[in-house]
Amino acid sequence: MTEKISILDHIGNTPLLKLNHVTDSLGVDIYVKCEFTNPGGSIKDRMALCMIQEAEKRGDLKPGGTIVDQSTGNTGPALSFVGNTMGYKVQIFLPAQLKSAYDSTDRVRIARLYGATVTPIDLNEFIENADELQGIERAATFVAIRMKQAYDLQQNDSSYWWANQLCNVDNTKAHREFTGREILQQMDGQIDGWVASVGTGGTLLGVAQTLKERYPDMKVAGVVPTDDPRIEWVRSRAVHNALEKFGGPKLRFLIEDLLEDKVMDDEITIENADAKNMADRLCREEGLFCGMSSGANVCAAIQMARTMDKGSKIVTVVVDRRDRYFAEYPNEHYVV
Repeated sequence: MTEKISILDHIGNTPLLKLNHVTDSLGVDIYVKCEFTNPGGSIKDRMALCMIQEAEKRGDLKPGGTIVDQSTGNTGPALSFVGNTMGYKVQIFLPAQLKSAYDSTDRVRIARLYGATVTPIDLNEFIENADELQGIERAATFVAIRMKQAYDLQQNDSSYWWANQLCNVDNTKAHREFTGREILQQMDGQIDGWVASVGTGGTLLGVAQTLKERYPDMKVAGVVPTDDPRIEWVRSRAVHNALEKFGGPKLRFLIEDLLEDKVMDDEITIENADAKNMADRLCREEGLFCGMSSGANVCAAIQMARTMDKGSKIVTVVVDRRDRYFAEYPNEHYVV
């Protein structure tokens, strides 16, 4: 038996499974990379580990330091899990509210149990008439305020390191050098399509970079929630404008790399109800106890499959476990 030194050694090398029931006899095989089997419960474990290790190598994160970032969901628990295991303190900023069904209670509990300090941010405390903000402007403002707080902590105290998942190239590196290579090895042959939530851009971009080297004609689709169109607040520069308004730094987002490199052949918007229904089916029919992002990814993979030749093979990702959304049950909400 090969001895493992730490729980962190078990991050990655997750199973890749072929879906057998929910694909409805499309004649196209859909495979899912089961990232919910990572020890911290989500794909963000990979990103957290890679970003922290690279920050240590550069000397940006020093012994006894504090890791800080903003999150709506899985990054908070992942940074807390990995960071505290490696001996760091972790502080997370997240929104107090998004859509009416959004409830981060379970993700907050997980992060706090791993040792993080979690601070919910209420827009009304920062700007007047916050409730009047809608759509892209509201989302961008939320993100800008939380990023500015993390940035200020790092600027004012050298013991803080801002992970900055939305802009950190080591996020992409984690998936280019590990997730993508694992998929190549596990598929051991034909790959015709890659589908993943846009999210930070790191998973979609990093895996695509690796797979495209082997399969340059492979199709790539980015998945976007109806209620969390972050690709639009980057494309429209709404988040850049909000950062400037609140005195934040000038940044380049990973989504900008995704857009400028023209990685995506398609952007697929998935309704919350469809994401939830598919997550329910994956639980019941495939035995995959996964959340709404996973349901959305499979919905999008099925949409891609309908445009492809019989016998094609598509890979997507099952992102996290369903139990971190119990506070929202039975109306779990799809945000990334």
